[in-house]
Formats: sequence, structure tokens, C-alpha cells
Amino acid sequence: MKKYIPLCLVLSSILSLHLYAEKPRRFVEFGLDAGVGLANNLTGVRDIMKKNIYLDLNSLSHSIKQGGVNLNTDIDTAVFFNFNMGEIWGFGISGGVEGAINGNIPKSIFTLITEGNINQHVLEGDLTVFGSIFADAAIDVHAKFGKLRVGIVPALYVPLIYIPKSTINYGLDSEERLYAWAESDIKVYSPFSLEDLDPSVVMQGSGFDLSLQGEYALLSMLDVGGTLSHIPLGGAVLHHQMRIYSEKIEINGDTLLTDQNLNIPEFELKQEYTTGSYRVFRPLRFDVYALWRPLRVDFFTIRPNIGFTHVLGEGIPPYFNAGLELRLNVLRVLFFHLGTGYEESLWKHRLGFALNLRIFELDLEAGLRSQDLDKSFNLQGASVKVGLRFGF
Repeated sequence: MKKYIPLCLVLSSILSLHLYAEKPRRFVEFGLDAGVGLANNLTGVRDIMKKNIYLDLNSLSHSIKQGGVNLNTDIDTAVFFNFNMGEIWGFGISGGVEGAINGNIPKSIFTLITEGNINQHVLEGDLTVFGSIFADAAIDVHAKFGKLRVGIVPALYVPLIYIPKSTINYGLDSEERLYAWAESDIKVYSPFSLEDLDPSVVMQGSGFDLSLQGEYALLSMLDVGGTLSHIPLGGAVLHHQMRIYSEKIEINGDTLLTDQNLNIPEFELKQEYTTGSYRVFRPLRFDVYALWRPLRVDFFTIRPNIGFTHVLGEGIPPYFNAGLELRLNVLRVLFFHLGTGYEESLWKHRLGFALNLRIFELDLEAGLRSQDLDKSFNLQGASVKVGLRFGF
């Protein structure tokens, strides 16, 4: 019985400590975060890390859903400096680069490759691509008033690359005669000419937005909060456009064969550089969350959240977001979190660890992701994030 007494004392001391929901704040802090993620809903690492790889196109085509194959890559990096007066108020400045590029390959392409046009005589679709990479500089001011904590983050931002929803259209009609066509029109906007790079003008036409944060200690074991990010106050204006396009090419079965020679027109992509004005806003995001401590201390915290993301001005339906995260806080030195959720059309599962030695902190996170829930556990996408903090 005596050998269990030290263990019981340690556990009781942990549960009796008053631990904050966040990591302890340093008086002065400098840090950086860097993260990257990739995802698709076609194939995973398990499918290619084999001694013998068999490519079954028919099986592959049947596994693709009607929405086609989705591709995603994103990046999120930041450098920051914070000054905190305990838990009362704080001030920080930061700068970083974040964004995502998305693409879609329709199912009809795989149907044409694997089955031809025997069963389906009319095929058409669009290969699409859209996304953005933003650089920003922000000021973070937060304060606590009794049970209420509030924050305001004004930010100056500029899109380094912005691709509105662009397409490569194609079609095939073999119902009565063979007729096929294809054309493309992809536009890429930037603050400087992509033909003659001059990054010195990157901040020209930058935009301005505002983010708000609020959290209230509703009960001794429950906090509720919300964030409203990227409220547009002034859009960025991009003056340079690179257009990648092709004229519409047509293949007509009546003229396909001329003098025993195939008459197939060449599909040629052209580039065109122009100037103009294109206004861009960062995606507007709204989230509400709760911090529930079933043990009434922050040794163990459950954090559910729900919200949406809306890409302004592009005709893209809002993304629905929801998630659940479990947090473990051991003596304010070791921190663990395990999270899962649906965020901006991706299923994401994350496992993170942080070691906080006050003057130094190391944060590590790894995750799995995919556009389909059943495939998100099959290594069809992954993410990694590293954070470092120094201060006292």
C-alpha cells in the first residue's frame, strides 16, 4: 500500500493546481511557427509503398467519387514578438506567409481513360484550380476585464499569388459522330509582374483587415469564446496578371482523317502578361468554441468548435468547419493535444506536443488529412508544424 502513496500524492497535486487554459505567458517572447500540409482523395502512401505496384485503372476509376479527385497544398509560417503584463494585457507584432492552392480533376477524365466511350457517349468537365498565398504584418492587442478576455488584431496584407477559380474545359460527343473540344483560361494575379520579377513593389496596393477575439469564463469549469477573422476594411489591389490560355480546339470526326493522315490540331498553351486592377480580400472566418474542464482544473480540457469560412467575391460556397480537441496539461510544462475535425473541405486529424521550459518552448504537431473521411486515415494527406519560442 505504501508504494502507491507517492503516486497518489503526485496525482492529487496535479489536480489541485490552478492551471490556465493557455500555456503560461512570458513577459517578453520571440518565436516562430512553420507548417505545411498536402492532401488528396485518390491515393495514399500505403498504395505506393509496396514492393510490387499494380495499377488497376478500372478499380481506380470506380473508387473515385462523382466529385472527382481533389488536390490541396497549404502553408502557414509566422514570426512574432510578444510583450505581456501577466494575464491582464499584452501586445504583439507578427509577420508571416499563409495560404492554400486547390485543384480538381473530374471523374469523367478517368472514366474516359479506363472505359473509353463505349458505355458513355457524351463526356464533359472542367479541370479547376484556385487559391492564394498571402503575406501579412499584424498587431495583436489583448486584455482581460474580470471574466472577459478580448483581443483585436489589425493587419496589413498583400496576396503574393492569387488564382481565382480557373478552368480547363473539355468535352467529347460520340453519339452520332465524333466531336471533341478543349479550351483553357487560367489567370494568376500578383503585386508584381511575373514576367519581370521586381519584389520591391510587393506592398503596393496592400489591403487592410481586422480580427476580433473574445472569451468569457461562464462557469468555473466552462469558458466560451469566439473569433471573427479577416473582417475586410480595405481590399488589396493587384495590378499584374499572367493569363495562361488556349484557343478552343475542335476535333471533328468528319475531317479527322484527310488523305490517310490524322488531322489533329495542336493544343498549345499561351502566356499573356497584362496590367489592370483586381481587388482581393482574405477569407472571412467565424468560429465559436468552448473550453470544458470536467475536472474543474486545466489538467484535462475538451474544446469543441463550429464555424464557417467564406471566400469573398469568388462565388465559392462557404466552407463549414467543426472540430473537437482534447488537451492535456501536466504541471504547465508538458502539453499534449489530439484533435479531429472538418475544416475548409478537408478532414484533419492532429496530434501535438509542447515542451515549455519557460525560457524556451518547443511545439511539434503532425497530422493526417484528406477530402474524404474514410481516406483521411489512409495517409492520403499529411501535415507537419514546428514552433519555437524564446523569452522570460
